[in-house]
Amino acid sequence: MNKNAVLSANIEKLDMEVFARMAQWMVLEEIYLVDAQITRDPLIALPDALSLEHKCDTNLLWSEKDKPTGKILCNFQVAAFIPKSPDKIVMGIKASFCSSYVHKGHFPFSDDFDDWLEYLFTINPISDAWPYWREFVQSMSARMGFPALTVPLLEIVPKKSAAKKAKSQPAKKESTQRKKVGA
Repeated sequence: MNKNAVLSANIEKLDMEVFARMAQWMVLEEIYLVDAQITRDPLIALPDALSLEHKCDTNLLWSEKDKPTGKILCNFQVAAFIPKSPDKIVMGIKASFCSSYVHKGHFPFSDDFDDWLEYLFTINPISDAWPYWREFVQSMSARMGFPALTVPLLEIVPKKSAAKKAKSQPAKKESTQRKKVGA
């Protein structure tokens, strides 16, 4: 059973050579925390098990063709539920990390800029910021009196493959993004 977090993306056209060229063109400069919010229901005792729901997205803060830099905001959140009460959030962690990039040279592809936007503004920033998010959740959940939650590793899969996986699995009451933690 795969325990990775899945990010489905339009990557069918991208190959390893393309990823390498993009990584040389869009170089990570820095990642830093810009916003965070944590919540915990103080009246609920530590449950035996939790169901988790993870979400993430990105926002382009600014980017100009004449400027060699770009900043992308990566927004992450996790919500914890007691399996018996899936509508009641007992703990939530949200954080936004800014991924700052320097563009080296000219864009490595002449005609396909639109095809690479998802990679440039979603896949690359989320995969760069994911380790920071994982550490933040582990640290904050422990400080809130919960077991240190471990966010799964990130797996990037083509959207078509993700859709096939979803169709081949039987329907469940819980969201496919929720995972049970604990005993």
